[in-house]
Amino acid sequence: MDVKMAEAEKALTYEDCYAWLYEKIFPLRPADYCSKYPKWPGLVGIEVEMLPLYSASLNHDSPSPVPLYEGPNSLVSMLYSMQKTHADWRYMAQPEGSDHLMNVLLEDEDQLSFEPGGQLEFSSKPYPCLSDALRRMRVIQKIVDEAAAAKGITIVQVGMNPWKSVQEIGLQMQKPRYLAMNSFFAAQGPHGQRMMRQTCTIQINLDFGGTEETLAKRYLLGNLLAPFATAIFANSPLLDGKPNGLLTNRGETWQHMDSTRTGFPKLEKVMATLSRKACVEAYLEWMLNGRVVFSERNAYQPMDGQFTFGDWVSKGFQGTGPNAKDLQTHLSLQFPEVRARGFLELRSVDCQHRYWQAAPGAFYTGLLYDDVSMNKALDLLLPEFPKLVQYWQKAPTGLQNKDMARLSQKVSELAIEGFSRMPSCYHGEESAHIMESFHERYTAKSRTPADEIVDVYKAKGHFTGNDLIALQNVWSKNTK
Repeated sequence: MDVKMAEAEKALTYEDCYAWLYEKIFPLRPADYCSKYPKWPGLVGIEVEMLPLYSASLNHDSPSPVPLYEGPNSLVSMLYSMQKTHADWRYMAQPEGSDHLMNVLLEDEDQLSFEPGGQLEFSSKPYPCLSDALRRMRVIQKIVDEAAAAKGITIVQVGMNPWKSVQEIGLQMQKPRYLAMNSFFAAQGPHGQRMMRQTCTIQINLDFGGTEETLAKRYLLGNLLAPFATAIFANSPLLDGKPNGLLTNRGETWQHMDSTRTGFPKLEKVMATLSRKACVEAYLEWMLNGRVVFSERNAYQPMDGQFTFGDWVSKGFQGTGPNAKDLQTHLSLQFPEVRARGFLELRSVDCQHRYWQAAPGAFYTGLLYDDVSMNKALDLLLPEFPKLVQYWQKAPTGLQNKDMARLSQKVSELAIEGFSRMPSCYHGEESAHIMESFHERYTAKSRTPADEIVDVYKAKGHFTGNDLIALQNVWSKNTK
């Protein structure tokens, strides 16, 4: 066994875990970014999860999602139909050579992949600025839309499948990882399976900046913003076809799936020191307290539902401690509002319709990449820190709470102010206009996109896929 393999296989100590997080999970921005782009504030990546529906069912009360693998017009068959026109895309199947597609690696290092319920996800690479990432996302969406239309499929964007239940959707992707997750979450209640099969988000990925103080401020503010981002961008008010009083059922689902892997670490030391060390220590403590879902080395064997990664480090499991691969797997199964992955993965936002999909990126870059707005937002929200979890718990009802609405409006105004100072590359074709229009239409009026969906449901007694598309047309017309 060579030295590298032996190092990868050795059982980790607490100190090993700390070193891994410090070096790999909370790194400073690559130095070459500053030399290549000295006037720009940081890298941007976007991940968007979309819901494929059969076009012929859009006028039904419960439109039909497209199965991932089954049938001639499955989602996978639609993607394979694009091979001739996109020969430079790499189709990754498992086992190799089969039709069991896992993901598609695009020519520009971006990728298309699938969530367990058959949601289609586009994940961009880190781009030098926001408009580059948005432009690339729109290009791929257009390509996918055209291929989907030829198969009788329409791609829609909403925070959670509004119509189908967990049982109706089923576990579309039978990867060992997802089978183990499904078993683990099924034993804990309905929310874990809902998360896997029904939810859709837009995630904004930003770098930590070039200094340790900037890293700490961006990480801290990202967490403080989470309740307000959840509320502002609420877009999933229907569960199993009906409203239930919540405006983001996606947000509610994530809050209740497993308290040891969602929410927030302890941030007091981060606030006191604004140091990289405090960020790593807080994240490490939270990670060690997370329950282990499965052991990949033991054929994805599920763990005891109360067995934490800290237990694995201190006590071992079946005579062995966790190695570096086990740590990486565990970190990938932890879902805080702000997940550190070598960058900031901001996870609080419901998927927005195409017209509004630039708004979350403008919101987060305006607050985290503009120092003036970042410091103003910290001044605004740090006094509210004792209520962070309370605000987070209120977020699924959108901006109905007066304090949530008041703070969300101030945060949104700071985001617009900060984004106006971004370099021209960040503004792109429409981002500033979209963010301002979103604020005027929703946040400034204590409303969310979800409120409009509820309005349609109440007026008609149901909500169809065509109703969602009709709202898109209203949004586009009224905000140009």
